[in-house]
Amino acid sequence: MLISLIIFFAIAVFLILQLKSFGKEPTGARLERIRKSPNYRNGSFQNLTKTPVNAENSSFTKILVMFMFGKDKNAEPIVPLPSVRTNLKGPPQTQPTITYFGHSSYLIQIDGKNILMDPVFCERTSPVQFLGSKNFEGTHVYGLVDMPRIDFVFLSHDHYDHMDYETLREFTGRETRFVVPLGAGEHLEYWGISPAHITELDWWEETSVVPGLKITSTPARHFSGRNFNRGKSLWTSYVMQSDSYRIFLGGDSGYEKHFAEIGSKFGPFDLAILECGQYNEMWPYIHMMPEETAQASVDLRAKVLWPVHWGKFALGMHAWNEPIIRVSKKAEEMGIKLTTPRIGEQIVLPNTLPDQKWWELPMKE
Repeated sequence: MLISLIIFFAIAVFLILQLKSFGKEPTGARLERIRKSPNYRNGSFQNLTKTPVNAENSSFTKILVMFMFGKDKNAEPIVPLPSVRTNLKGPPQTQPTITYFGHSSYLIQIDGKNILMDPVFCERTSPVQFLGSKNFEGTHVYGLVDMPRIDFVFLSHDHYDHMDYETLREFTGRETRFVVPLGAGEHLEYWGISPAHITELDWWEETSVVPGLKITSTPARHFSGRNFNRGKSLWTSYVMQSDSYRIFLGGDSGYEKHFAEIGSKFGPFDLAILECGQYNEMWPYIHMMPEETAQASVDLRAKVLWPVHWGKFALGMHAWNEPIIRVSKKAEEMGIKLTTPRIGEQIVLPNTLPDQKWWELPMKE
């Protein structure tokens, strides 16, 4: 009986790993380019400083137990989260406009171009849609059908909550161009995106593929991987520069000295979009604590901080609104200007910066 169960489990794992949503590791000319990268050593991409995924006093078993039994009782909201219904297909603003879709997904409309960052419009951050963290009630209100013509998609790394197979496969056959970290293009090609539409960047490389904008890939402190292998593609942040504006697109990152280096090279920024959520003391190097998010915006020399990566999925163990409460408090102490749009609400630079405390909702006692 035990042997039969083991065989059944092994077959089930094998079949699941054949799903296209897992993507594909780099091969051929792409792999040769990766091997020449200064950020690739010993068979995987590396961070600028030593970055274990988990803390030294942590373990897989301990984390698993905490996820099963240690989540905050308010890890998910008990009421639907508020959103704004915006017609995105109407004439765009003349100023840079950013519309939020929750977690780390947003639409940037600038200089007549429509750019989607890390679009995730599925219900779960998982290789299969019957398992995994489900989005909070009230947050699943936008999809690709609501978008204007998408000219570009930017991706920060290949994790499921940033690189969503269900969303990205809808771009097959379209003229949409992709800007992605080095190695991530293999997933896209495997999913049917033309290689002619993919621009892959290593850290500090730049591209002018978006007319009127200079895009630079800049370091982040994180990791990659859609199955059991990590570091086969890079993770990144981006600097977006037009003649009039500079925006930092943070992706996922733990706190480190790279923020100050980016700020020194490219700052000041009109807006810094930084992760703030899904953190824990068990993995302190790959995600920032909210107070570190505030400090990172100072390091970047940002005029305005927009904290994202919270308020849609429970991928950590903290209360769903703890990140914004903590970063708001620290921002006030440090004199940092904060913007906090609801899903569907728009930031219009430089003056329209939503800052309602919409997360002050009923909680479990």
